[in-house]
Amino acid sequence: MSNNISYFNSSLFDTLLGEYSRSIKKHKDYYYLFNYFKWDEKTINNILLNKYDWELSPDTNSTWRIGDGAAPFYNYIYNTMVGFSEFDTFRSNQIREGDLSREEALKLIKIENRPRYQSIKWFLDVIGLNFKDTIGRINEFKYKENNL
Repeated sequence: MSNNISYFNSSLFDTLLGEYSRSIKKHKDYYYLFNYFKWDEKTINNILLNKYDWELSPDTNSTWRIGDGAAPFYNYIYNTMVGFSEFDTFRSNQIREGDLSREEALKLIKIENRPRYQSIKWFLDVIGLNFKDTIGRINEFKYKENNL
């Protein structure tokens, strides 16, 4: 941020307020389910798939972040431009919690970070952007370690 003063703008206060509200402020009007139950991905997936007949996206085996097409699009941008996605963050948190080994996480993110072109195309069609032009433009900014 110190190299780019543009990060200090009117949205900074809103961002800090949102982080305070999410992470620090005590809420008494709702509860977080996973404050009371341990997240166990295999158990959760088993319930979703076998008890609730959870519908999967045709372009991934994951049950996570498959809802609207926006997630595959911004994860494609993240992975292309900076070399990681929210899957990397999610799996890193699981490693820190002791729920997943580093080796397991690396295997999963190799699969999860594959571009989901079918969902991206659907999303871009919905919001009125040309798939080929948009992906081409994003790809012009391919991640390079020395760019960071």
